[in-house]
Amino acid sequence: MSAGTAASAAPTDPPAQTAAPRTPKTLVIGVDGASYDVLAQAETPAIHALQQGGLTATSNLPASPMAPTVSGAGWSTIATGVWPDKHRVTDNNFTNPNYAQFPDYLTRIERAAPQRSTLVVGTWGPISTTVFGSAVDERIQGKDDADTTAKTIDRLSKGNPDDVFVHLDEVDGAGHSTGSSSAAYRTALQTADQQIAKIVGAVEQRPGYANEDWLIVVTADHGHTPTGGHGGASRLERKTFVIAKGSEFPAGTVRDDVKIADIAPTVLAHDGIARDSAWELDGEAVTDIVPDAFDALRPKLRGAVDEKGLVGITGWTNEAPEGWTVDNSKMPTGGSTEFRGWTFMTDDFFSNAELGQHRENNVRSRNVFAVADSDEWDDVSPKSGRNFDSTLVTPEYTLNGAATVDISFVSDYAVDDPQGAGVRVSFDEASGLQPQKLVDYPANGTRANPVNQVEHFSYELPRDAKGQLPKSIRLNFSYSGINSAFWVIDQVRVSQPDAPTPDPAAISVSAPSVVAGGTATVSGTGFEAGERLALELHSTPVPLGTVTAGTDGSFSQAVTIPAGTAAGQHALVAKRADGSEVSIPLSVTAAPSTGSDGTGSSTAGSGANGGSTASGNGSTAGGTSAASGASTASGSGTAASTGTAGAGANGSGSGANGGTGATVDGLAVTGAEDPAAAAILAGSLLALAGAGVALGARSVRRARRAAA
Repeated sequence: MSAGTAASAAPTDPPAQTAAPRTPKTLVIGVDGASYDVLAQAETPAIHALQQGGLTATSNLPASPMAPTVSGAGWSTIATGVWPDKHRVTDNNFTNPNYAQFPDYLTRIERAAPQRSTLVVGTWGPISTTVFGSAVDERIQGKDDADTTAKTIDRLSKGNPDDVFVHLDEVDGAGHSTGSSSAAYRTALQTADQQIAKIVGAVEQRPGYANEDWLIVVTADHGHTPTGGHGGASRLERKTFVIAKGSEFPAGTVRDDVKIADIAPTVLAHDGIARDSAWELDGEAVTDIVPDAFDALRPKLRGAVDEKGLVGITGWTNEAPEGWTVDNSKMPTGGSTEFRGWTFMTDDFFSNAELGQHRENNVRSRNVFAVADSDEWDDVSPKSGRNFDSTLVTPEYTLNGAATVDISFVSDYAVDDPQGAGVRVSFDEASGLQPQKLVDYPANGTRANPVNQVEHFSYELPRDAKGQLPKSIRLNFSYSGINSAFWVIDQVRVSQPDAPTPDPAAISVSAPSVVAGGTATVSGTGFEAGERLALELHSTPVPLGTVTAGTDGSFSQAVTIPAGTAAGQHALVAKRADGSEVSIPLSVTAAPSTGSDGTGSSTAGSGANGGSTASGNGSTAGGTSAASGASTASGSGTAASTGTAGAGANGSGSGANGGTGATVDGLAVTGAEDPAAAAILAGSLLALAGAGVALGARSVRRARRAAA
């Protein structure tokens, strides 16, 4: 049996089994009023198990004037994925909600995937009547947390909901009654944990659980003061959390850049629902959050130096990230060390430097961000009493040749005149371009933040005098103020669309063949704007001149082919500055003769026994005609006689012995160095003409002797 036959007879492997994709499902459980710092120390094994198996992230809520730390604002942010300045819920009365523009995430699921089953079960009435809209398939209000838990378990066990939101309210009640430092508050947290364990257990006991991909999230809308109550800006009230377990998160993940506004986008992403930029969400799917250069500074953060109210908080540095620089050349001495010029901070450090001055509104920054704060710098002893003036400069961003660049950054700017702030774009030195303004901010006004958003710019790059784009840019963030307010920036991103694919550089010529000494027009396309090219004739390079491409990369130039160029195939070449060449074939033909062209007569030598005279209209190349006897030819034609015998057109000849010649009409004979060859050629031509002259061997021998 041949090897080939043996191979074909071998058993084949069974086809690989492809696991069917699991159905994405989500469960978000909100524990109203749960203070994270107390929760972390409480006996809450179900919540801790979720933490160990997935993600833990803490962050701060905004405070007044954006919104107080109340349930209406907190749950609306969790449901919609935007902060209160967008959803406009700033109290528990829901007097002016903007849910039409920013609906809850379950409503977005129903619009994008109506086949999915959505469910809300909440103890606090507004959860199922207001925060989550009527598009949700089933909205249920529980009598208390035990009833809410039972109804949720019933739906999970007997039904098939895809996306579920559950609200537990009684931890908040305990906080109001006895405060977050009380035993009753910790007991309420433990009870909520037991209810979460039952709900998660109902999920895991579903018959189809193995084929389901569950994302489970636990969060809170706000915290509580130690003595009870919320709504203020204390750290216990503002601190909240996102705990999540799902296929997206490795076990034990801890992050500093995730906020409650990220829950809605994360659920949508888990369900495979594409985010639409028109939604203008503040939150991001957690897996889409990209750390920036400032975040890399977290290991270098320090404790307070001059800020007495921040003792015990590690959260600032004046060391810029790699590639970034801070220009403090115009900064006076004195003032707060932590706020001298641009420095880098966490929200815990920055917002708690002094409460009630809008620093708590900086909710769109993540993790570590850059701060210029003339107010806090001047508010410690010794006061500077002079102008804060500092510039933060980004690394150099290399450009790809596209005509525009996309620039974005978080900007939280509070103004209390006089102060000023702006961003300038500077370019690589070789471009010779001067810095240009990207944006300026108001120089006066009230403390209210006139700018608190992610700034987006599609910036059209300038060109230099030759029409070329710069090779790189930097951004310069400059802030100055006299005991005024602050400016925060974060998440600086610079990107470009794909560079246009240039047409391949090519040249063409006006005609494929040129007479030596003549001119031709060379055209080119696909070169760089302003590129200088050397035009040459090859193979041995002969300079023909230079040309500069226009702004569109094209050119057209007349060149003269040297008169002495040998006839034949050549190449016309455009040579680039880097030595590369773009070429096209060019045929050169010889120029017409100018020495003996025209009408005239020619007398060629004398024969051994006689002479030869030729006259006619044409071109004659002279020589010596050595032939016996005499011959006379006249007519029209071209005779290139460099030999010793010739025959005229339309003529006759007589030999030395008086022999009669022949008449040839309309033919011209080109002479040869060999008389015999000339005689034979002449005979052939005469025979073709029908003249009937025969050249014998004797005549040939005479011709050879005469030539000798």
